[in-house]
Amino acid sequence: MYINLYRYIGMKSLVWAWIILLAFLISSCRDTFDHSVFSAEVPSEYRDLRANKFQKLQKEMSNPEDTASFKIALISDSHTRYDDLQDAINAINVDPDIKFILHGGDMTDGGMLAEFMLFQVIMQQLRQPYFTVIGNHDCLANGLGIYEDMFGPEYYSFVAGNCKFIFFNDVIWELQFREPDYFWLSKELADHGNYSHIFVIAHIAPYSDSFTPLQQEVYSSMMDTSNVSISVHGHHHNHEYSEHYHDGVMYITIGAVYKRYYVTLDISPDTMIMERIKF
Repeated sequence: MYINLYRYIGMKSLVWAWIILLAFLISSCRDTFDHSVFSAEVPSEYRDLRANKFQKLQKEMSNPEDTASFKIALISDSHTRYDDLQDAINAINVDPDIKFILHGGDMTDGGMLAEFMLFQVIMQQLRQPYFTVIGNHDCLANGLGIYEDMFGPEYYSFVAGNCKFIFFNDVIWELQFREPDYFWLSKELADHGNYSHIFVIAHIAPYSDSFTPLQQEVYSSMMDTSNVSISVHGHHHNHEYSEHYHDGVMYITIGAVYKRYYVTLDISPDTMIMERIKF
């Protein structure tokens, strides 16, 4: 069998050249694979962002007049629609009455570090603090760990004025069918009588096909017996506001930012006024 020895040697040299170049890139250029699905090392300047937002919230709500009645904005499902998200932030910044913003989850499309970081680059332009609940897309790849490093625990709550806001991770499928921590939610709702309003923010509405009938019943019964004013969700991308279970509890689905609107809630001790604002 005839072999062109010079061509054979040349091909082997080319292969080795590529191997050497690849090894050099891996060893000398840290950013080469920074934005792969395997990247999970959150830079220090992007860590523990929620703590600073709590401090900013305390300053925003320090005036006694702000504790009785105040206004918040709701957005959701920005994914990688960064232009739409930027426009939403610009519109929200125009309204000086908004005290803080709630994001209903799916900040990313694939749970990648680069997506979380781009989200923060845009959101940090807000004049007001913002708070997030994790979405199912945010739980893909290493997303849950990245989210906790950047923002804090997946379950948390805070009080603003005389209202309690509870953030509940109800993602199931993307977390290998892990059961949401309903026991934690029950404990958070136990002191509901101390507040004018209770808001529960969870990315997926309980009547989604993600949940079994028993899971739906567990969640909805807790909303009913704890006098929750509104259960806030994203996920379905289209706006919906209804008393889904006919028990006095209102459910809101915030439309995705590419729908080109955000929602405001004017909250008073006895009333709430919801409005959709186009941008």
